[in-house]
Amino acid sequence: MLDAKSERVLADVVKQLRARFDTRLVAASLYGSATGPDFVPGVSDINVVIVLDTVNPTDLETLQGDVRRWRKVGLATPLVLDRAFLRTAADVFPMELEEIKDRHRPLFGEDVLATLTIRRDNLRYQCEHEARGKLLRLEGLFLEQGDNQRALRALIIDSLKTFLIVLRNVNRLVGVHAPGDSYAAVLQSGARHFDVEFPLMTQLLDIKLGRAQWPDDSDRVFRHYVEEVQRLVGLIDRLPADGSQMSR
Repeated sequence: MLDAKSERVLADVVKQLRARFDTRLVAASLYGSATGPDFVPGVSDINVVIVLDTVNPTDLETLQGDVRRWRKVGLATPLVLDRAFLRTAADVFPMELEEIKDRHRPLFGEDVLATLTIRRDNLRYQCEHEARGKLLRLEGLFLEQGDNQRALRALIIDSLKTFLIVLRNVNRLVGVHAPGDSYAAVLQSGARHFDVEFPLMTQLLDIKLGRAQWPDDSDRVFRHYVEEVQRLVGLIDRLPADGSQMSR
């Protein structure tokens, strides 16, 4: 959860947005890890989605200076959307929008994210697309950087969040996800439901959160990591194409 300093930053951001856009500001919401137990003050990004009545290049130009200042105090570049995008983009960005819908906290205006409708078949398709695509990317980067131990460690840790988010959405599809689940709970729920193990991802999550040290053999870690990612891809592949729950 957010610390007091981050809460003050958010309050200032909302104040600036209201001054910038007045009645055109439909909503502002916090989303992502900052809404739950995985947030690490000073390390994790603070993610905000801004919803306007419409978005045009002038609006983006207006926000440029603000964004530069916000990044210095820990905010990621905000997601700037309009009502039309939310209404029409759920079929092509189901996973991203489901993540925001599930893990958001309204800061101002209408809670337009709560009413988003995400089709299960679209979500299932994107889960597989993301998992397979990121696996290929992971393997390609290993070919380029695998002989550099420092780069290899960074590659593994940086990619972990993506696969955990994919698993969280798979858990949604099979009905074992609870809003606000930590990444650790995501791993536990998925492993229990699908009767598979993700011990290395669990260890890597502890490393990412500063609760464990990196093992000595990065090459061995990478081999086991790829095996667990392949395991994740395999269980997604067995999900029904329409996104309905599969039998255990």
